Amino acid sequence: MSVKRFGMEEKMKLGEKIVKLRKEKGLSQEALAEQIGTTRQAVSKWENDQGFPETEKLLQLSNVFEVSVDFLLKDEKTETGSDEKGYYVSREFARGYLANTKKTLLYLGACFLFWALAGVPWVLFRENETWRMAGMAVCAILGVLAMVFGMFAEEDRYKILKREPLLFDYDVLKELAAEYDFVGKKCRLIAIPSVSLFIIGMLAISLTMSGTIPWTGYHVLVFLVFAVSLFGYVYSLGVMEAYELLVRNEKHAGSLWFRVRKKFREKL
Repeated sequence: MSVKRFGMEEKMKLGEKIVKLRKEKGLSQEALAEQIGTTRQAVSKWENDQGFPETEKLLQLSNVFEVSVDFLLKDEKTETGSDEKGYYVSREFARGYLANTKKTLLYLGACFLFWALAGVPWVLFRENETWRMAGMAVCAILGVLAMVFGMFAEEDRYKILKREPLLFDYDVLKELAAEYDFVGKKCRLIAIPSVSLFIIGMLAISLTMSGTIPWTGYHVLVFLVFAVSLFGYVYSLGVMEAYELLVRNEKHAGSLWFRVRKKFREKL
């Protein structure tokens, strides 16, 4: 949902929240009314703040939208700027996006891990071509399967976060920013050693390919290093980017590539 920014903090009322959450779920007023056992006219009145749902309906709305009743009833301060439009993101939607991203990254990291592990049978079974090819094929297939699972794990409803400038409740943005600082430190502790290990592994392979170092069974460790470093780098970098998309969205939305893609979608 797009909302206007006015250079001050606004409070979202219940009606605005119902509209936003309904659209996040991809529901029409009729579909929402059917799920909670009421009429489209009643939903319309709630969204326009011309009526208020009964306690039973509030509970049903919280179940449908997967938010707390407290979230629906409490007026939330929204951090707003000037003359821009943006997509309002609730705490639950942001949490769902982060959880889905981490799940997708686990599959993507596993994909690179398995492909790197293909070097292990290549080293171990240098004297047995059948076992060598079979082991490499298994690793390659597992990598492809991990990639496919990762593609299906990514939920389409979160793609809008990469296509629109984002608006948050003040408390939610503050919470995410504090969490980003903590998670960022952990991810850097993983990413920096991962890059270092990858460079060391590449150097070892280069020296071996040039004949400076002979192939030995110890090269299994090199490919294990490749596998672990790639997994760690892909996962940690992806998690950091997910948080940055939310916390530093103004930088993301202000980039030239973002504006070009947005203009192109508008033309279509």
